Amino acid sequence: MPSRVATKSNQALALPALRGTFGDWTYYSAVVSLPELARRVSFGNELHNNKELSAWIQRSLKGGRADEIADYLRKEPERFFNSLVIALYGGTPEWVPLALQEGREGSPNLGSAAESLGILELSGSEELFAVDGQHRLAGMKRLMESPPEEVAGAKSTAISDLVSVLFIAHRVDRRERTRRLFTTLNKTAIPVSKMERIALDENDVMSIAARRMVEDHAWFQSPRIALHHTNNLGSEDSVALTTIGNLYDVLRELFLEASGAKKKDLEYNRPPDAEIERYYKLATKYFERLSVVEPALAEYFNASDLKEVCQRYRSPAGGSVYFRPMGLALMTEVAMRLKKEKEGNWWDWLALLPRRLDQAPFAGTIWSYRNTMDPKHRVLCRDLLLYMCGAKTPPAAELRARWIEVRGEHVNLPRRVKELE
Repeated sequence: MPSRVATKSNQALALPALRGTFGDWTYYSAVVSLPELARRVSFGNELHNNKELSAWIQRSLKGGRADEIADYLRKEPERFFNSLVIALYGGTPEWVPLALQEGREGSPNLGSAAESLGILELSGSEELFAVDGQHRLAGMKRLMESPPEEVAGAKSTAISDLVSVLFIAHRVDRRERTRRLFTTLNKTAIPVSKMERIALDENDVMSIAARRMVEDHAWFQSPRIALHHTNNLGSEDSVALTTIGNLYDVLRELFLEASGAKKKDLEYNRPPDAEIERYYKLATKYFERLSVVEPALAEYFNASDLKEVCQRYRSPAGGSVYFRPMGLALMTEVAMRLKKEKEGNWWDWLALLPRRLDQAPFAGTIWSYRNTMDPKHRVLCRDLLLYMCGAKTPPAAELRARWIEVRGEHVNLPRRVKELE
């Protein structure tokens, strides 16, 4: 017998459903109200004999992801889930085909459709558990711990939602078969890539702003921004300033500092349109300020011959830190730290710092002795830049020891820049 932690309900339930087959599985497609689903269905830990493994599954499903999904269900009017796969064990479920009358003369023959439409009757004594969609189920359960109130005349909340469900039959003597389906569904569900999120996501404010910048703003239109999700420019990107993946990361730094929000809120909770507009203007204004800090950027943004500008400022000898994706992200992080920790404008502070990769503190940290970008010592480079501005860093002795270890020679910390007046 499977573990009896599965949720039971004594109330019978009749669900209009479609009956289908896929491979050697028979399934029933139906919709179930969100509160009913949260109450009746448990997690897939019933598939495992090992109690410790089952407990680990329970703990993993009660983590922060459940809170994020509950928050999404509570706040997002355009919320949507794909179907959950629910295994059904025990009880006395019944499938009652509907008797369909033939249509008018000349209408299509119903054929097998007559056998596919019916009512799935659950007695209430069945055990139901999620084979696919455990985190979505966890989010629903978390939401129902403090369900939203329905207000007359207002938009309906998630407790009125009908969730698409695929029911499959589970037999305890064929537990391995159900568990194999569980692992197949979860292993072959490919996560949405960063590039897909940037291209399609209508909730993620960084994606929304990045798309608009590359579509509408002359400074960022093709080929100025390479459409890669990584921070690496390829040989074919000789005229691009950076990649759209790197632009996304830069915007995230800006928006996190400006909003004080958590990263997940910016990714999953679409703000009002007026707020999205403010984020977009913040992004474009940032690059306007940056083009004053680094005149090479102003030259690039206004150039007709992009290749010639890039060859001068992204050369084998180094060039400008702002013409390297890693450097652009690094200087943005430094700028936002200075904005938070120092008096005066961040762009005035940034203008006092070195810009060439062959200068300290870039040389020997993010700019290697092989004349390549090296992310290994990025944090050290950031801390040295912050130290130069008198911002919060590890103790000077510790910072110097780290730099000596990286350089392989005794060096002093870089000279601090003068304080802003």
